[in-house]
Amino acid sequence: MKILVTGGHGNLANSLKNYIDGDFYGKDMLDLTNFNSVSNLQNYDIIIHTAKKNTKINDNLPMLFSKGKKIFAFTSKQGTFMNWREPADVNYGLEKLVLNFIAYRHNMSKHNIQLIEPGHMETNEQYDSIAKKFSEIFLGWKFEKNMIYDINQNRYIPY
Repeated sequence: MKILVTGGHGNLANSLKNYIDGDFYGKDMLDLTNFNSVSNLQNYDIIIHTAKKNTKINDNLPMLFSKGKKIFAFTSKQGTFMNWREPADVNYGLEKLVLNFIAYRHNMSKHNIQLIEPGHMETNEQYDSIAKKFSEIFLGWKFEKNMIYDINQNRYIPY
């Protein structure tokens, strides 16, 4: 089984490396802001999208999502609920809001992207806890609802 993890040098991806065997591509291996980089990407059985910090990533998400049979994309409550009262980067919230919209629209016909809400992660222990929980469910995951899965609360939440 071929697995791709985007954002391969980030905190979550580094924790996932302890539990998942796959290609962990950071910006040096896969520039998600570059059309040619994404279009030349091979197909994967599973894509786990953890990349962030650049709103231009969203420009090529539909193409990235077309490269996977099953896709998991990590989102954020800041983008999901537009919880922007908290002191945080507005561009990050917009990036996640657009990610949610693209995944929702994609699922109207493909039904193969599950958005994952990991909750607040700041410490290595928090990242590792989410990586472990995710690793225990992702292989057997069956798409059921075009909703966001809150991995901490083990429940779906609406957009």
